[in-house]
Amino acid sequence: MATETNTSSAGTQTLAFDPLDTFKQMVMARTINETLKARKTQGRFPFYIGAGGHEALAGGVAALRADDWLAFYYRDLAGWLQRTHDPFGPIRAAYSRTTDPMTAGRNMPEHFSSRHFHIMPTFSEVSGLAPFAAGAAYAFKRNQSGQVVMFCTGDGGVATNDFNVLYRAATIHKLPVIMVVENNGWAITTPTEGHQWGGNLTEWARAGGAHAVEMDGTDALAVHDAVTELAARARTDGPVFLHLRMGLLDPHSSSTDIYAYRDRSEVAQTKQTRDPIANTGHHLIQMGLLKDGDIERLLGEAKDHLNEIEDQVLTEPEPTGERLLHNLYAWPTEPTVEPTGTTTPMNMLAAINDALVEIVKRDPGFFVYGQDVGSPRGGVFGATQALVTNYPNSAISSPLNEQLIFGIAAGASLVDNRARCGEIQFVDYHQSMAQSLRLAARILYQSNGDWTCPVVIRTKAGSGGGGPISDSGAGGGAFGHSHSGEYWFTSTPGLITLCPSTPYDAKGLLIEASRTQSPVVYLERGRLYRSDPPKDASGNLIAPLADLWNVPSGYYTVPMQSARRIRIGTSPFVTGVIVTWGTMMLESAIAAANVAARHGSAFDIVDLRTLFPFDEATISAAIQEANRVVVVTEEGDHTNFGRHIHSWIVEHHFEDLDQPAAFIRAKGVPAAPYFGAEEEVFYPTAKDVEAVLERFATA
Repeated sequence: MATETNTSSAGTQTLAFDPLDTFKQMVMARTINETLKARKTQGRFPFYIGAGGHEALAGGVAALRADDWLAFYYRDLAGWLQRTHDPFGPIRAAYSRTTDPMTAGRNMPEHFSSRHFHIMPTFSEVSGLAPFAAGAAYAFKRNQSGQVVMFCTGDGGVATNDFNVLYRAATIHKLPVIMVVENNGWAITTPTEGHQWGGNLTEWARAGGAHAVEMDGTDALAVHDAVTELAARARTDGPVFLHLRMGLLDPHSSSTDIYAYRDRSEVAQTKQTRDPIANTGHHLIQMGLLKDGDIERLLGEAKDHLNEIEDQVLTEPEPTGERLLHNLYAWPTEPTVEPTGTTTPMNMLAAINDALVEIVKRDPGFFVYGQDVGSPRGGVFGATQALVTNYPNSAISSPLNEQLIFGIAAGASLVDNRARCGEIQFVDYHQSMAQSLRLAARILYQSNGDWTCPVVIRTKAGSGGGGPISDSGAGGGAFGHSHSGEYWFTSTPGLITLCPSTPYDAKGLLIEASRTQSPVVYLERGRLYRSDPPKDASGNLIAPLADLWNVPSGYYTVPMQSARRIRIGTSPFVTGVIVTWGTMMLESAIAAANVAARHGSAFDIVDLRTLFPFDEATISAAIQEANRVVVVTEEGDHTNFGRHIHSWIVEHHFEDLDQPAAFIRAKGVPAAPYFGAEEEVFYPTAKDVEAVLERFATA
């Protein structure tokens, strides 16, 4: 029976290089590779992606400190073994065992991941980790820790937007990162050069500001020597680019036939001249560390050891469906912090400034990274002005690239499990960061709790203007500045979406978001930045809401996934329920106050605050009391989050309703026309809500 060892990787010193041990890890990688390819063919599991030809990367990993971070891609099996000395892991992953240290059987084989060994969670999306690697390297430079990140990708990965985000961030900020391109000449079934980039890749990298080296990548000892020098350079001078010429000995994956797109002679030539086991082994023989016949002996010993490992792994438990929902969200574990400070009237923008200051007071490593946020104004809306004034190193202006902004904040949050904040000027611009956001949302789930990504993304959403649409008319944001945005985020499992409606909740929710371990999107309605409390048709403040513009000083939290229930009207009987959030909460309050005054009735507003996952219990309790409900959203009339809420209500409370559940939304056109007359028709207002509430009150 094989015995598993668990080797600690703690420490900041570069480990003494043992070339023979590195070669043994390469041999084990080749043995695992050939065995798992055979097992897939035998139908033992559904998929495997070959790593033959990429084993020399182990030499590069051996050149790093134990506390340096690694961002592998799916052919870096030898890199995994060099860092962890754990041959059990890849077998457990292939057989989807709960003991799999990478994803606990939740992802395909070769998705390397380990917080203990500083191996970032690998994604199937080639170069998908690149923006996160930039963020980790940014944190290392900011903390002056001396650590580097080695990011690895295939040759096709260089063509992706993700890789270009890493490259741009690394060269602008002079980050301690080694960008390794393992060029085996093939991007799936297409030759790389002439299809993935133009000109010379190494010259391209050098021209943009990185120190770039191109070399043969089939001798692990040469790769070790190169990375030793490059890592020292990266720690002091910033980014390096290592272009390794390799040869892929396998098809792209178990789903492809290598001879369907590669000539037999080309494959044979690759195996003869580009095999890292043969080339590194020959080098070791020249050094006197191996003798003729030792390579075959080591391969045989590795095979025997692997057979024992496989026998043990096959006895270990498989996942069951009962754990399906485990590690989807990581909510704050600390108790709610009640306010104790004196209250001051303030608008939402001031409350957001206050919240950011309170967060950085307790976490000096906290920062907001985004376009213009470090300027004296504090960004285009002034949301970081207090940080710039009081904690200037906590508000950092970024390049104009939303995926880069997200990557820096998310990757830095991975380093110490503390929230770091990215600001996206307008939610309309989120599309360039959409892939990274989706990947961040699944990190906790994919790693089965080993990794968390507690990034907070703040963004202005919805129309501009200075208050409720009923009071101030059009905002003039037009198509690129007015989307409500929630439907882009509430359909992503693992992602928490917040949208406060009042200054009190804005401050408390933002502080609470900084305490969670799941990624959070925090939508800031532009109309509410400077709005006053809403008033009814007679010009009176709506009392149940007015106090929420009085914001306590100091640190307090508002719990997430908890809706606020607001009663408007004096009747002891609730006539109807309004489920809403953001600007539409104010519109709904105006409508409820007006109808309640006319009929002596009362309405409950359920202000969701947390859009997803939403507070089902509060909605249910309110509907069961009133039996009439309307959902109000400023989203356009197409598939949107509001329709999801409406559908959920119909599914769960059809028998409780004595009228059909009503639904109010914006018109079904791109949000939103620039000219005031069209914009005012686009958005629902208090008058639209009043019409439904009038029907509730008179039925």
